[in-house]
Amino acid sequence: MGHQSGFYLTPKDKADLEQRLREKTDFIILLDESPTASPRVVDSLNFSEPDNPWWSKYLARPEDLDKITTRHVKTQGYWTVEYLFSPVLEFSGCFFDGKILRRGRVYYVDGFYGPDGGWVEKSEAFRKWARMVHTTIKKSLKRRDSQYVEYIGADAQAWVDAGGQLVN
Repeated sequence: MGHQSGFYLTPKDKADLEQRLREKTDFIILLDESPTASPRVVDSLNFSEPDNPWWSKYLARPEDLDKITTRHVKTQGYWTVEYLFSPVLEFSGCFFDGKILRRGRVYYVDGFYGPDGGWVEKSEAFRKWARMVHTTIKKSLKRRDSQYVEYIGADAQAWVDAGGQLVN
């Protein structure tokens, strides 16, 4: 089963949210792509590089790092995290250029169908941790009234109140 929530976060909101999460639990942040089969660990949800803002990242427990699977994308020359089979939460950041703020999301799955077609449950420790992280994210943000179940950070709400435009 999959679990997800949409949100609008400015870089300040992401930093505040990361701090709240770090007060609750230990976690690592992984980029979606790596030059090697080992996932690339970074130090912030706001991590970016001049040529790549890295909107999609993954959150994981440090003790699960060796359980994260990757797939080689030969035509592109990098490895990518296989979130379906790995104990990770997908954290898609929100594009923000001062003119528009795009919706992001947090997403994870409890398990997957294995090669034999049978359901493979991710570990109870991961599922419990993922639920706690997901709940903390939702409780740290304000729920928005819209056609979707989504949340917004305090800085993003202030920006919207001042005339900023949200985009799905």
